[in-house]
Amino acid sequence: MKKIIVIILFLLGAYASAQNKMILYSLESKVFPRINIPFGSDVYTQKAAIEFQNNFEILTGTRLKIHQVNKFSDNENLIILRINPDQNKDFCIGKANQNTTITASSLQNLTFGINEFFQRFTNLTYAEKSRQKTKTNKVYKIDLPSRFNYCYKADFSYREPYFSRNFKTDYSHWNKTNYLDLNWGIWGHNLPKILRKYQLKETVYAEVNGRRNKNQFCFSSDDLLNNLSQEVIKIYESDNALSRFMILPNDNGLACMCEKCRKVGNTAKNASPAVFTFLNKLAKKHRDLNFFTSHYNTVTEVPNFRAEKNIGLFYSTINIQKGIPIENSKYFEQFERDIKNWKEHVDDVYIWDYTVNFDNYFDFYPILRVTQDNLKLYKRLGVRGVFLHGSEYNYSALEDLKTHVFAKLLWDTDIDLNKEITSFLNANYSKKVAKILSEFYIYINDSFYNSNKELSIYSGIHEMAAKYLDPELLFSVYDEFDTYAESNTYNENFLQIASALTFLKLEVMRDYGFGTYGYGDLYNNEIRVKNEVRTLLDKLDSYSRLAKISTYNEVQYSITSYIQSWRETIYRYDKRNNYFFKKPFDVLSSLDEDYTNTSLLNDGSFGLLDYHTNWILCSVDDLVLKVKKTDIEESKQITFSFLQDTKHGIYFPYRIRLKGTKNNTIKSFMLPRNDEKLTKKEFILNLPTRYDNEQLSDEFLIIIEKNNKRGKNTLAVDEIIFN
Repeated sequence: MKKIIVIILFLLGAYASAQNKMILYSLESKVFPRINIPFGSDVYTQKAAIEFQNNFEILTGTRLKIHQVNKFSDNENLIILRINPDQNKDFCIGKANQNTTITASSLQNLTFGINEFFQRFTNLTYAEKSRQKTKTNKVYKIDLPSRFNYCYKADFSYREPYFSRNFKTDYSHWNKTNYLDLNWGIWGHNLPKILRKYQLKETVYAEVNGRRNKNQFCFSSDDLLNNLSQEVIKIYESDNALSRFMILPNDNGLACMCEKCRKVGNTAKNASPAVFTFLNKLAKKHRDLNFFTSHYNTVTEVPNFRAEKNIGLFYSTINIQKGIPIENSKYFEQFERDIKNWKEHVDDVYIWDYTVNFDNYFDFYPILRVTQDNLKLYKRLGVRGVFLHGSEYNYSALEDLKTHVFAKLLWDTDIDLNKEITSFLNANYSKKVAKILSEFYIYINDSFYNSNKELSIYSGIHEMAAKYLDPELLFSVYDEFDTYAESNTYNENFLQIASALTFLKLEVMRDYGFGTYGYGDLYNNEIRVKNEVRTLLDKLDSYSRLAKISTYNEVQYSITSYIQSWRETIYRYDKRNNYFFKKPFDVLSSLDEDYTNTSLLNDGSFGLLDYHTNWILCSVDDLVLKVKKTDIEESKQITFSFLQDTKHGIYFPYRIRLKGTKNNTIKSFMLPRNDEKLTKKEFILNLPTRYDNEQLSDEFLIIIEKNNKRGKNTLAVDEIIFN
């Protein structure tokens, strides 16, 4: 009897459900909706209609007609697309009769609403929409509920994850994100580029120390205002979507001190008064446009007036983004005060945040949970927009997943991260690979979040390992992941991650030096490089080429050079004696605050071209070491490794001297001149023999003298090997 009742209830439920459905489209029954937009719609509304039309055609193979009419009945089976600037929701999708309506507060939100319709009511995927995947099974019938009304409001009005995947229009439309090239008429420090077509007068430039300086602008200049105003009009008229303009002083610490700028309140280090006075004038001239500047360099103080409603500010977290939720960090109180203060003076405060390690794009930098906490904080403080700075046009580890999750978080800060991670990986990778990646990535996200160690956006492998990247786990995951390499030879996504994992394993081995996780072992003071290293270098070369990845950090260091440097180093190191490994020594010179770990000088690890990893930097003093003769008495020479990176003010030393404890010079070696901008070299100093006049004392000094170039210059020292 119970079984019969269950069957009856099921049939009644199915009947009721069928009664609550209405046919939107049926190829068999010849039911085809039409797309309706207002009569005389502009080109942007027409583009929105075409977006719906294209999505529908990919899904069904049928191309719907677009009608521009204002009057229609409630029972025509129309897809009605409308803009309503007065509604407080970003977009709504509703159905009360035969017609389906999508209304939005802006044209951009209308596009987002259209794509949300297909995500909610059909099985169309982004891969099919973007033609990355051909939809083989066309849909011949679409039913909709007979009555519904869904409204959506994003947590932030401006949402941009700055990764290359988001640069595609299809992607940003599908994931409801912004992309600066489609939204900003002027972005970044581009005023010189924008204004170079004009014959600018001297008064356009800042007055610094009584003279006009072309490295900075005078924001009290009427000529600057008039020329820039003309450009704003031209840019906006060329594309009405470009309605935001970033007006930044040039990227330096100069502030104009002309009479006009001083009168409005400028000081030698504060250009905010003139910049905001300038922005106010622009904003009044162009009420329909939005103008932003940035809390950066000389613009860090709020103006002494309330800015116009169409003026906003970007607040950069570059100095406080350390891989810890801001609210749990020592920076929180100042950050909260800053945001509240700016909110009292401008209507729109946006955050410029950071989501990758710019020194190593292969670092997974698993900041998802930290970012979620930060976004909730930004929302609570009334921040309206967020720009998440990623790896731009370059590949970074699991950027496809990061871009997807960041897009979701910017829309709704309360999403279930683990669910999003798992579902994305399952949809984009094979079942077994997805399982490995999801378990690994969720674990390191938790480890990263739970660690109170800081990890800046410019960090080496040593700091990564201390924060979240346990070598034992990495090596285990690598071995498991590597078993699927042969079956994924042509899978670019797999090869990208394989490149990242191989690079990270090599970095850990380079950092550990000798032992279980190192690149070699030490047998009776002789270095033996592991055979595995050569295999890993070959794999990195192969994987990266097949994945079409050529660089691994912000400054475009090449993977080819990285591999070559590794091979050159291990070729020299293999079978080389090392009598100084972890022997005690004293440092008699002053060390730089961030470079006090002198164990790096004889721990077996080695540095390459990135000065953040395994290099001791000395800028305040020459490097002076005191060594015991008994610790290195079998040695015949000292091998030094130095870095030259002129962009960062790092130069080869001027001279190396050996001195006795009585200040007597035992040996002196002048390094040859070298003008290469970025290079690493070894220099060998032969130890004195019994035939030399001066012999090593029981304790002796190694003095490495900084380059004698004018101005501040830095010395970078890696391994010191007695061999």
